[in-house]
Amino acid sequence: MPSSASRAPVGSSTASGRRSTAEGGADLVLLGAISIWSLNFTVMKVGIAEISPVAFPVFRFGIGALVMAYVVRRREGGLGFQRRDALLFLVTAVLGITLNQLCVVYALKLTTAANVALLSATQPIFTAVIATIVGDELLGRRHWLSVGLGLAGVALVVEGGATGQTVGEPGPGGLPLGELLALGVSLTAAASAVTIRRLLGRYSPYRILALQMIIGTAFLLPVAAPSLASEDYATVSPVGWGALAYSAVLAGIVTNLLYFTGIGRVGASRAAVYQYLQSFLGVLLAVLLLREPLATLQVVGGLVVVASVVLSRQDPRDLARRLAARRSARTGRKT
Repeated sequence: MPSSASRAPVGSSTASGRRSTAEGGADLVLLGAISIWSLNFTVMKVGIAEISPVAFPVFRFGIGALVMAYVVRRREGGLGFQRRDALLFLVTAVLGITLNQLCVVYALKLTTAANVALLSATQPIFTAVIATIVGDELLGRRHWLSVGLGLAGVALVVEGGATGQTVGEPGPGGLPLGELLALGVSLTAAASAVTIRRLLGRYSPYRILALQMIIGTAFLLPVAAPSLASEDYATVSPVGWGALAYSAVLAGIVTNLLYFTGIGRVGASRAAVYQYLQSFLGVLLAVLLLREPLATLQVVGGLVVVASVVLSRQDPRDLARRLAARRSARTGRKT
């Protein structure tokens, strides 16, 4: 017979079981979102082979903007925002959609989808550094060590990508332009994420995403207008249209809704762990489906980058305490 210390109230056991079931369901939701995102590297590579690289994201996020605007109007009644936040929305849209998508499509055009997937793992590193620069976070020695390790991994990936896998002209310093643009993907996404953090206290993720898509697509239109006008849409195959549909509907809308749902159930920190899988799955799918070559040096570099991201994870409460202490010290000096 179990002791009284080992017996739990029936209600408590039931509640615990329900929490476990809910968390298990959230894990599946998050895994589904990351899997769809991972395949998108390969899908976009296929899509931009038939549709102009600058026209592709206009269709992708134009569709996404319409759907998300409808979702937000149904959920929240409107897309309004305070005038003081106009600049923040503009910055996060231009960084997270306009510049980010230009980097994505041309990186995929100039290098392999596997390389882009590998280098996408650097986003958390860029996010931490930018957040530190603007004063939102405080990096300790462990984080700076992870940044250095991550940069070493990037160097290995870039060096591996320079061994005949990159198409087109080299970039600054003779470095592969495709890989530099892939780093631009992570950098713009990271800068946008830091900006979004300042909006999350006042708006839902759905409203932020909808406005980001609308504004970002509007800034893409002037750049893409010539390609949109000259595109021979009759020559686009069902595979090309299917790639666009997948990227717009599944990777652009469904994944974000799934990811926000998962965050709501298990929290942002636990959800972020799944992002580590995105690069691995993206590389695996690109190699399997596109038969892309992958140098040993690139694999090693990718593992180093992922290891650096894992190393950078710290107790958020500890970071919050250190940041609060630094702000208190500043306040004390000012007074």
